[in-house]
Amino acid sequence: MDGFVFVDKPKGLTSFQVCEIVKRKLNAKKAGHAGTLDPNVTGLLIVALGKATKLMPLFLKLDKEYVGLAHLHKDVSLEKLDETIKKDFIGKIKQIPPRRSKVARRLRERTVYSFKVIKKMNKDFSFKVRCEAGTYIRKLIHDLGIKLKVGAHMKELRRIKQGPFSLEEAVSLEKLTEKSLKSMEEVITRIAPIVFVSKEAAEKLREGKFLKAREILKIDGKFGKEQLVVAFSEKKIVAIVKPFYKSSEIKKKPGYVLKPERVI
Repeated sequence: MDGFVFVDKPKGLTSFQVCEIVKRKLNAKKAGHAGTLDPNVTGLLIVALGKATKLMPLFLKLDKEYVGLAHLHKDVSLEKLDETIKKDFIGKIKQIPPRRSKVARRLRERTVYSFKVIKKMNKDFSFKVRCEAGTYIRKLIHDLGIKLKVGAHMKELRRIKQGPFSLEEAVSLEKLTEKSLKSMEEVITRIAPIVFVSKEAAEKLREGKFLKAREILKIDGKFGKEQLVVAFSEKKIVAIVKPFYKSSEIKKKPGYVLKPERVI
């Protein structure tokens, strides 16, 4: 059982618990998820099964999109709320991860691509945010409250997109069946550049050997030096590889150009 399922995570379960339920229902040996959702957060959770768990690094930098509900501790006007968001919470922002997070609590920079108030209802307001991976929405609302000098906290949050994948593609745990499984190939071609190699070159990658430019049959997509790329052979994923050169340079460079990172 190798592939991905897109789950509409319910409230009250950890992401790990969702993985365990999926693993048990589909009789898979291994399961992992791309992007943790807190127990009280719902929405799109991408679960990898079997060999697909080796492909999880490809999901780490995918942008996220959320809708949610926040509460202001004291009321402010919609105009002031909008103005503060546009001025201080769109573009490059700085955050310290919350205390209960599992990452180091150091100041770090993240990008918020859009942050819009959908509707304001007295002290509550609904919102939509699209942001860089690793942005803490709960902290974003908390920091907004500080900037407004009234305090604020998040009441509800739902992830609706991760990279090109949307909540509309997800199924509930109750409706999850083997038919919900998406192949590794159909999912990965949506998020990663591809290099096609021969059957012989694929064996070399499986043995941990580097490939030369002449062993690449075709390149689909553009990529930079050291970017994660997926090697295909005979319509199947062989490995995650890293190039020594960007896609436009590969044919011009002698010697080895691809190194295997994870063999699938």
